[in-house]
Amino acid sequence: MRRIAALLALLLMLCACALAEEPDMDARVDEVFRSMKTVGGAFVVAQHGEIVYERYYGEQQKTTHVPVTENTYFRGASVTKLVTGIGLMKMMDEGILDPDEDISTYLGYTVRNKRFMKTPITLRMLMSHTAGLVENASFSRKSSILSDMVDVEKKAASNFKKEVKPGSQYTYSNFGAGITGAIIESVTGMDVSSYMRKTLFEPLDIDAAYSVTQLAEPDYIAATYKKDGSLYAAPSYMLRQEYIAEALPDVHYRTTIGSLLIRPRDLARLGIALCGDGTVDGIRVLSEEAVMAMRQEHSPDTDGITEDSPYTFFTIRQDTLFDGLRVYGHQGTDEGIVCNLYVEPENELVIAVMTNGCKSNRDDGIMRITRRLAAIAEDVYIRGNVE
Repeated sequence: MRRIAALLALLLMLCACALAEEPDMDARVDEVFRSMKTVGGAFVVAQHGEIVYERYYGEQQKTTHVPVTENTYFRGASVTKLVTGIGLMKMMDEGILDPDEDISTYLGYTVRNKRFMKTPITLRMLMSHTAGLVENASFSRKSSILSDMVDVEKKAASNFKKEVKPGSQYTYSNFGAGITGAIIESVTGMDVSSYMRKTLFEPLDIDAAYSVTQLAEPDYIAATYKKDGSLYAAPSYMLRQEYIAEALPDVHYRTTIGSLLIRPRDLARLGIALCGDGTVDGIRVLSEEAVMAMRQEHSPDTDGITEDSPYTFFTIRQDTLFDGLRVYGHQGTDEGIVCNLYVEPENELVIAVMTNGCKSNRDDGIMRITRRLAAIAEDVYIRGNVE
């Protein structure tokens, strides 16, 4: 009887600790959001393949005062690249794409830096930001078409770094990331948003898209705000922006730069697949080999990339977020928008941070709001410090 009583007491104590943990963590998380002048935000933590914590803060839109909930769609900014990377790796798993194939094969015309005609541009280079592409005036013009900018026969040399051999120097490139979306369209014959919805999102029961017009519940789209809190884009404005759901690679090369809209919990679920063996909720997203390839460091021996880019297949390696632990993922920012997805495989920890507007200061390259929220997750789920 004494043993049973002791066990019951222990269980009651554990339950009390569990109940005490969430309100305390909620207060800590809310304080971070509040101190960073967040309009609306979400923080989701997963561990060992399960969502273990989620907190929603503030408003979808200041004028309507609709609160942020688990249903709110946030813009992913450059985390779009990581999610696109999952889609591209899935295509590699299926043998549709080869990371080391000349992208000219996929686009249907010759893409070259004219000073290095014998060096093909590859998906691996685009996804490690080592292709040597620059974002000049032609990239900035929305009327420009892709083939005019990279087809060597059209004298497109100004869009490459003059003396940089492809694969030899790291330079973060939105342009290169956009070209991967054009490749998806060229190969599949579908617009990139519809393709990603059909092949990646729908099997996981995720309602996400690269255009707000394809989302099932537009009432839950968050407005976006600038760093000073002023309006950047209202949902009504976003819904008026035309998106043609057809394969138009010459036009859609901007889509995969930062257009993704996704719910925080669903972003975290994609992180679960990247953190473990490529599965989430029993559904295989990627092969284990593809997941490991996204974490691999570059070398001439392993993948032919001679520059030590921090990115492999649109996945950054980051060593300063958690003490003594490496994380993998991506960061997205635009005006006051912050979006981060990081996975830490040793402790099987995933964190997703999304805001529609906040103070977007950085500490050592990572958004300050994300560092502070990650510190809470590390404290509770890695160090085991529950007050």
